Amino acid sequence: MIIRQMQPKDCFRAMALWQEIFRDTQPFATFYFAHRFTPTLSFGVFEEDRLVSMALGRAVLTERPGLRAVLIAGVCTLPEFRGQGLMTETMQRLIANAAARGFDLALLSPAIPDLYAPFGFRPLSFAVEATETAAAPEELQRVSVVTDLRVPYLLYQIQSVSHPFMLHREKKDFLLTLREYAADGGVMLQTKDELGYLCFLPKEREVEVVECLAAYPEQYRLLLRAAAVYSPSQSATALLPADCGVPGKVVRPIHALGLKPSVRLDQIPELRRAFLVEQY
Repeated sequence: MIIRQMQPKDCFRAMALWQEIFRDTQPFATFYFAHRFTPTLSFGVFEEDRLVSMALGRAVLTERPGLRAVLIAGVCTLPEFRGQGLMTETMQRLIANAAARGFDLALLSPAIPDLYAPFGFRPLSFAVEATETAAAPEELQRVSVVTDLRVPYLLYQIQSVSHPFMLHREKKDFLLTLREYAADGGVMLQTKDELGYLCFLPKEREVEVVECLAAYPEQYRLLLRAAAVYSPSQSATALLPADCGVPGKVVRPIHALGLKPSVRLDQIPELRRAFLVEQY
C-alpha cells in the first residue's frame, strides 16, 4: 500500500469512498468534490489504484485576522482495512503538511472525539444542544423560506463580529454554502422580522439543523420550532452558540489543534465562547 498526498485525478476515487462510508446524497457529494476537494491538503492510502483510506483538508479563514486554519473532514477507512493504523498515518501527514504550509490551526467536528485526542485535538468551541417541538400555525406565519440572501448574509456579518472564530465567508462563499445545503436537500428559513435564519436538512426521523444564527433567544426558538414542522417526530435539535440564551445541554462540537507554538488554545479566552458555524 502507498500513502501519499492526493492529486486532482483522485477526486472521483475520494468521492466514491466518501459515498461508500457516509452515504450522502449524490447531488451533495458532486457539489462537495467540485467545490471543496483540495488535493494539496489531503492524503490517502492506495492499494494499487484503489483508495482505501483518506483524510481530507481544505483551507478556511476565521474572523480573527490572520488566523489560518485547515478544516478536516472525510476521515475514513474501508471496513476490511481498519485496525492497521491507516487513519493515524493519513492524519499525521495531513497535520504535518498543514503546519509546513504555515497554517495556524487544524479543525474538525468529530463524531467520536476520543479518536482524535492522541493527535492533540482539544475542544475549541462550546455550543448548546437545544431541542424544540413544532410551531403552532400562528407562529409559522412569522417564518418564511429564504428567497433573498441579502438579509441572512447581513445577519451573518453582524454576528461574526461577536464570534471571532467563526469561519470567514465573503458573499460569494456564503452563496456557495447555501448551494451546498440545497444540494443535500436542505432548506433555509428566515424570521419575518429579519433577525434570524436557519438551514436544515430533512432526515428520515428528524431534521438536522446545520446552521442557525439569530439576534435574540426567541428567534432561535422560533426557527427551531418552524424547522420541526418538517420532521416526522415534530421536533428539531440544533447546536447553537453557547451564549444564545436558549436552554440546552452544553456540548463541544468543534475540536482544534494548534499547529504553531504560538497558538495555545488554553490561552485564548474567546475560544471558550466562540462557535464555529460551518462544520464541513
